Amino acid sequence: MEGSEEEQNLKDEKTEIISEQIEKEIKIITKEYVQNVSISKQVSDMIKFEAILGIIEEIVEGIIDNEDILHNLESIMNFKDDKFFHLINVTVLSLMLGSSLKYNKEWLRILGIGAFLHDIGETKVPAKILNKPSKLSPAEFAEEQKHTLYGYEFLEQQENINELSALIAYQHHERCDGSGYPQGLLKRDIHEFSRIVAIADVFDAMRNDRVYRSAFKIKEVIEYLYTMITWNKLDNQLIEKFLECLVPYSIGTKVKLNDNYEGVVTQIKENFNMRPVVKVLKKDGKELDESFEIDLEKKLNFVIEEVG
Repeated sequence: MEGSEEEQNLKDEKTEIISEQIEKEIKIITKEYVQNVSISKQVSDMIKFEAILGIIEEIVEGIIDNEDILHNLESIMNFKDDKFFHLINVTVLSLMLGSSLKYNKEWLRILGIGAFLHDIGETKVPAKILNKPSKLSPAEFAEEQKHTLYGYEFLEQQENINELSALIAYQHHERCDGSGYPQGLLKRDIHEFSRIVAIADVFDAMRNDRVYRSAFKIKEVIEYLYTMITWNKLDNQLIEKFLECLVPYSIGTKVKLNDNYEGVVTQIKENFNMRPVVKVLKKDGKELDESFEIDLEKKLNFVIEEVG
């Protein structure tokens, strides 16, 4: 649908996550890292690690210093369909949660670097396994699981990487009930940083297309996170904190409601960020003569079915 002037004014209020210059630099280097997955087994020969680390630190510093970014999920979700975007999203989401937990700047830096590099071990996993559009065989899945060990072994050898950042790469697929990998650890043995990145990784993976499935809707992802609490897979307290500080619909976000209404978010309620105020502009695809607002906190019969 074409954006009206009113819609555009609201849209302009969104915040950029990283500067255009930094985005260009990190994309060039990160694409080297991603594209070379199928070329070489030697991680040290594939990536300019010091260059990546320097730019990651710039990104992390920029995110930490910009509170709007840490509370603007919709702008984060503009990044899609690329490994680079996944790394950025997981980093921002992890820092959002770390910030809400009142981590100091050094802890946030360690968390952010670990979040960005959590999947670096995938550079040693064959591309045919990573990109396979169907279910992995037991042997293929066992090989894919090794990316956690590969990543940890590489990062712990780097002088400028904190041990806890390396540990994130090793533990981000562990689950609180002991069903994860590579060690099958219980919650008490999984570092909090790793539990944070696990939540961010699951959330962003579900929000984006994969070779074997399409992206899930935001409400489906949130429902799934609640089931992960029930099943004791992810840290229940961290998930609740994560959802508490999540703003899935920033001001200006285009949404479709049930009853074929279309509009834009005009107000976010502090304690009801899943139920914003929506200005309705269209019905059945046609512009309304006069727009009106629906407060989803009060009008429970209306739900957001699509975003964008």
